Amino acid sequence: MMYLVDTHILLWSFIAPEKLSPEVSRLLCNKNNNVYYSPINLWEISIKYGLKKIDLKGITPEDFLKEVNNSFYLCKKIENDNLMSSYQLPKYHKDPFDRFLIWEAIRSDFTLLSADKAMDLYKKEGLKVVY
Repeated sequence: MMYLVDTHILLWSFIAPEKLSPEVSRLLCNKNNNVYYSPINLWEISIKYGLKKIDLKGITPEDFLKEVNNSFYLCKKIENDNLMSSYQLPKYHKDPFDRFLIWEAIRSDFTLLSADKAMDLYKKEGLKVVY
């Protein structure tokens, strides 16, 4: 299966794995799954770190990227078509980072791993999500 992680799932998998649901933990540990992060996740982490909205437990975003690069995560390239067509996604969710991850998951036929129940609003748009 192909999965895309929401930013908090990416963060928690490294700095607070106890916050992951048993189902998400099981999917992340399954070597038969391809689990992707997006450059959008990294951008969100960098912005929120700079605003002091997240704590990376003593490491910098650059150090966090090294950890991600040395992990099982794969990088999902951002397609220009997805950037330019993202306006089509209904505006149920206001967070631009989440909106793009939702759009990427729908357009790429990936299942999104998240803890944000607001994502349920996009199931009727074709989003597959696991909490």
